[in-house]
Amino acid sequence: MYDQYGNEITWVPDLRPSDRPTYLALAECLEADIERGVLAPGQKLPPQRVIADYLGINHSTVTRAYKRCEEKGLIRGVTGRGTFVSSYAGIPQHLLTDSADPAVIEMGMVLPLYEMNDRLEACLRETYARVDYGTVLGYVPPEGHIKHRYSAAKWLRTFGLDCPPEQIIVTTGSQSALAVALTSLFGKGDRIIADEYTYTGLKSLANLLGIILIPVRTGDAGIDAAELEAACRREKAKGLYLIPDCHNPTTAVIGPAQRQEIARIVVDNDLLLIEDGTFSFSVPDRLPPISSRIPEHSLYINGVSKALSTAFRIAYIAAPRRHLKQLIHSANHITRMASSLSAELVSLLLNSPEYDRIVAAKMEKIKERNRLVDEILRGYDPVPSETAFFRYLLLPPALPDDAVERACRDRGVQIFSAKRFAVSAGANTNAVRLAISGPRDSEELRQGLLVVRDVLETAAVKDQLII
Repeated sequence: MYDQYGNEITWVPDLRPSDRPTYLALAECLEADIERGVLAPGQKLPPQRVIADYLGINHSTVTRAYKRCEEKGLIRGVTGRGTFVSSYAGIPQHLLTDSADPAVIEMGMVLPLYEMNDRLEACLRETYARVDYGTVLGYVPPEGHIKHRYSAAKWLRTFGLDCPPEQIIVTTGSQSALAVALTSLFGKGDRIIADEYTYTGLKSLANLLGIILIPVRTGDAGIDAAELEAACRREKAKGLYLIPDCHNPTTAVIGPAQRQEIARIVVDNDLLLIEDGTFSFSVPDRLPPISSRIPEHSLYINGVSKALSTAFRIAYIAAPRRHLKQLIHSANHITRMASSLSAELVSLLLNSPEYDRIVAAKMEKIKERNRLVDEILRGYDPVPSETAFFRYLLLPPALPDDAVERACRDRGVQIFSAKRFAVSAGANTNAVRLAISGPRDSEELRQGLLVVRDVLETAAVKDQLII
């Protein structure tokens, strides 16, 4: 069926005589056809003027009907492209409810700054047109397609790591990369040295696999090299896990001299360094990874979930040749292969100027958020940072960090106590981590920070423990 201008009409509503307003009848007809499957998710609807002309009604009536359905999440208008049936239309609303409490301001999880999604979405629409579907619509090797590994090698060079594409493995995100590393190169009872406070994903994986983590004191400049060397003499450690750039949770950055010293310790004690570069993109004065000094003694992991979006779940392992076979074998058994479509999209973005533009725009937003932290929490001395996606706030002894976490949660703000990151139960730093990239926008961050400040001020005035 075609309209008077020659445009194909893909759907027409079957309106029956009714006393109800026409826009409501039209909206109900549209909803019914979606529920019955007449209109499929993603299907493009006819322009409003076409429906109006076909039914002989005012254009504004169709506009009201479309708007009502859009408010119910049934359809979605895309500027310049038209109106489409929502991808989740027809699914019962109670199943679509986010598991997270919408009333809680998220400052616990470190998110990739969702307010940048509109820009990323526009970029992806153009990127999809350049996808090599001959590559992505079939199986690829567990280590990933060589062209995606080549793009990864070029990208990793921007961080100061020079690794041949053949020695890079594409994985489904940094946590998956870490799982591949631990399951392939470590076994139950093996010991890995780590900062006394470290990434919770490492803790959970080590616990799952029966790997023992050995904590070493973390200072303002990262892991203490002298204590690291002492731990190497004392423990029969097999590995070392570090986040040298914007350490999670403390935001510490390891300096060049200490990186050199750590590299020496790793080689002298025949350790395998697992270096996590997840937040390296956010460090302004970027230093070469420790792995660049000792490529035969290290695995370097870096991904795009925080720099771009969690939707991609793509990360890379740069590894010595002697470990490749084991790593690829493990990757094959854990995930079989990373999504070749995601790997293709990421490769196209990494090879385009848009990647740098997106990251630069994201970092400007993060700088604004960090200034807000400094303004609202002035006097509470969060560890300084202009570009971190989270801030580390040291607390006085009278304010136990787990109690502060509970008090904030009771007030509708989720933050994380340092105890969540502690490798040993004996760790005694009293602090909280504030994920400033979690809130939906700067205004929500402001509200969350004001709650945190009020919790701290109330407790300080009362001069008592928050219990």
